[in-house]
Amino acid sequence: MTDRRTFLKQAGLLAASLPLGVPALAAEPTPSFSVKQGEKWPQLRSLFELDYSLAHFSNFLITSHPRPVREAIAQFRAELDRNPAAAVDYESEAIWKHEDNARNWAANYLGVKPAQIALTGSTTEGLSLIYTGIHIRPDQELLTTEHEHSSAYAAMRFRKQRENTLMREIRLYDDPQTLSVDQVVQKLKSELRPNTRVLALTWVHSGSGVKLPIGEIGKMVREHNQGRAEADRLLLCVDGVHGFGIENVNFADLNCDYFIAGTHKWLFGPRGTGIICSATAGMDNMTPTVGSFSRPDDSFASVMSPGGYHSFEHRWALGKAFELHLLLGKADVQARIHQLNSYLKQRLQSLKGVQLVTPISPAFSAGFTFFKTPHVDEDAIAAYLTRNGVIVDAVNRDVGPVVRMAPGLLNTEADIDRAINLLAKQL
Repeated sequence: MTDRRTFLKQAGLLAASLPLGVPALAAEPTPSFSVKQGEKWPQLRSLFELDYSLAHFSNFLITSHPRPVREAIAQFRAELDRNPAAAVDYESEAIWKHEDNARNWAANYLGVKPAQIALTGSTTEGLSLIYTGIHIRPDQELLTTEHEHSSAYAAMRFRKQRENTLMREIRLYDDPQTLSVDQVVQKLKSELRPNTRVLALTWVHSGSGVKLPIGEIGKMVREHNQGRAEADRLLLCVDGVHGFGIENVNFADLNCDYFIAGTHKWLFGPRGTGIICSATAGMDNMTPTVGSFSRPDDSFASVMSPGGYHSFEHRWALGKAFELHLLLGKADVQARIHQLNSYLKQRLQSLKGVQLVTPISPAFSAGFTFFKTPHVDEDAIAAYLTRNGVIVDAVNRDVGPVVRMAPGLLNTEADIDRAINLLAKQL
């Protein structure tokens, strides 16, 4: 895309490629963003109101809104402020149009049908809806790992407390640097039991930066399910938030049953938004727990989208984030984020006293690059960097204390050099 005319043509092609049934979609305003050759990432940075005197390496926590998302939120907020009752009139087609627009863009991004996409408020909400509602008989178990986020653990453990659901936690690795596809897949395969009903995994671990080979794991699960009745089939559920908006994959590539992710991190979606993608549009393996205000049909998309009066302007503006990423190009997004993380890993390895935790290979990592400093407290390192304008954090989870850095599309190589120069003075 070398000029605005080409950009608008591309935007039209994207709108035309979406699933049918939303005739007003192509009439939605397109972002005022064109791409000149070699200037894609600086132009993207210009869409954000971030303080670029700081080097932001923690955008994985929550995003700054890009201009197309800000403008859409403002447009919908004005609509709500002018006549709120009319804006949320569920007898009117207008509210369905806005929600359908967001769901259609999400479906297009993942290569699925809109009926497979539920709209949520966050990864945490999505995990809770799935692990509360998924069908597990008293004689069946839920299998997960020691590497999950606390939100996933909470949802699963609350399920166990309420229904006495059988639950096991296993450890997949001790040293992230020694990971292999065969090791992970065979470890999980060896832990499956005849009564294992749910396999609950995280795509990219926020305690180590490890990216699991979910697609290969999903293939193993499909082989395991051959000849099994639906009620006995192993269901693969994936917390995908830290791969979503980075990795150039479609839902089918992951070979999972349910994919849960917030969209207000790497994807640059409105704060307080997320999605669940189901392998089917049906509810055969799921019972809803929250009433829905979506279209009155029996699809997964409608039934599993929590209702209530929420931040409508944010949910309705979600499509703009997917549109922006598709205009940037999923392959280019992945390549840029992996490029920056590879550069950071290379620079970190040049520093004495730094132990790289996240795997070097992009096959086992995404947008995270975490490290340890054996002789310096990680919290102190994170505080020192942050005081000096390099925004990072530190956590102590499944692989011990680490400093977390996450170079993304809003970073530059100069940001990384700045961080490394500061670290070199402290170590």
